[in-house]
Amino acid sequence: MSSPSPAIAGQMPSGPGAPEIEPIRTVELKFSAFNRHDAGAIEALYARDAILHSPDYPELAGNSKIADTYRWIFDAIPDAKDSIVTMESTANYVYVQFVLSGHLKGAENKPVSIRIMSVYTIKDHLIVSDSTYYDRKAP
Repeated sequence: MSSPSPAIAGQMPSGPGAPEIEPIRTVELKFSAFNRHDAGAIEALYARDAILHSPDYPELAGNSKIADTYRWIFDAIPDAKDSIVTMESTANYVYVQFVLSGHLKGAENKPVSIRIMSVYTIKDHLIVSDSTYYDRKAP
């Protein structure tokens, strides 16, 4: 798992692997916002014209619509949490395997655990594309 230290605000990282730190940091911020249930911060991390591809949303366009999707998730799974399993980066692409866990609202005695794989494309510190894969029939 790649776990570079975040760059100090206002400084651009240099040295081997430095160009990959920025995309990873952007995605780390997205996962942090998810675990805080902060849809506004998620919206700010996606470009205005970002595209989200997933089994439930073949092509969801726009950061506000993407944020609305996260608001729906937070409502449906009030204790939703993402746990990163692996995170790797190549150029402006970040690949993340993670597990979404929690309990569906109204079914608190039935835990949810969904293995997910996402590929993020980062440009200018924003997510411009998010291709997410998971089994919709997972418990």
